[in-house]
Amino acid sequence: MSDQLELVALHRSGGGSPPKQERYTFDFVVNGQSLFAVTGASNFDLSGCLSVPQREPELAVRLNDGLARLLTSAVPIGGSNRTALYVCPECGDLACGAITALVSRSDGVVRWSDFAYENGHSSEIKLSKVGPFAFHWTSYVTEIERACAG
Repeated sequence: MSDQLELVALHRSGGGSPPKQERYTFDFVVNGQSLFAVTGASNFDLSGCLSVPQREPELAVRLNDGLARLLTSAVPIGGSNRTALYVCPECGDLACGAITALVSRSDGVVRWSDFAYENGHSSEIKLSKVGPFAFHWTSYVTEIERACAG
């Protein structure tokens, strides 16, 4: 059985003191469950790595293709890479903190496993209660492309 991925708009309100950037990104929802919620990304004030094209067109044009590639075609068949799913909403820098997953690919399946919170300064915090997930390659890529296309 394959897990189901859906990208759903995720809004971060702006304003406050110190001022926060308003952001419209995507949440990764697996089998109807928000990974933003499950990973505790809100506790770290993170946003999704992909911008919503209708709300943040300039960011989406500049960033989404490269980031979507890290989740799809940049993952070699039989290989893996560590990819940030939720990042700093102000700068996207991993050093500010990120929720990451090991993304691996084989024979028509992509897997997300080994979820962690990383910030580049201290030891990663394993999120052992999250995943692993296995997605059918074609439906997975179609969902990411659908979201990024707007």
